[in-house]
Amino acid sequence: MNMMTKKTDIRFEIDAEKKEYTLYIYGPIGRGFFMSENSANSIRRKIQDADAEKIHVHINSPGGDAFEGVAIGNILKNHKAEIISYIDGIAASAASVIAVAADKVIMPENTMMMIHRASTFEYGNASVFEKTASDLRKIDTSLAASYKKRFVGEQSELDQLLDDETFLTAEEAVAFGLADVVGEEIEIQDLEDLDDEEEYENFKDKLVAKYSKKQQNNEPPELEPTPAPKQNMSKLFLNLK
Repeated sequence: MNMMTKKTDIRFEIDAEKKEYTLYIYGPIGRGFFMSENSANSIRRKIQDADAEKIHVHINSPGGDAFEGVAIGNILKNHKAEIISYIDGIAASAASVIAVAADKVIMPENTMMMIHRASTFEYGNASVFEKTASDLRKIDTSLAASYKKRFVGEQSELDQLLDDETFLTAEEAVAFGLADVVGEEIEIQDLEDLDDEEEYENFKDKLVAKYSKKQQNNEPPELEPTPAPKQNMSKLFLNLK
């Protein structure tokens, strides 16, 4: 909750000579979070008439409203400019949806991305909770589609990472295809042979090793059985409108 009360910043800086614009998305996503100005409508107004060849989007956000994050991501995708996103601190939850919508994602090595299932607060009887659960599953499908366009692995593997509420370092995000560059250069260290299951403490570490190795060898992903999904409640929530 401390992250959700951070001051928001959606400054828009213009270099007309180079036709490059810089957009800062700091703080919670969506107007429902402590008067946040990081709404899809605010960002649409800022960039809709921008005659830019490149828009640099700097992100430091704990997330927020799922639908606002999807809308912002689609606004960026549909702009004629090349969109380059930079994770300045963290791009969590709905903010990660915005980050992966860019044509290129840059993460300095001391930054993180977090992906998870949608969650909300609810009050009511069993029927109300059953409907809310059904709605959340639909939202999960929508959010997973945002990551799937970049994710190098299988749908079942992405589902497991979302179930686990996964925090990714820059190198891990690059290994999964959710980011393109660690800082200014990509440098992925050699990893151990995947055949030794005991070398990896959890599902995410195993996948990082798998896809880092594939990228180094330029090999296509191989199908591999994955563990059954685990249930996990998210600590950060996505506000439903």
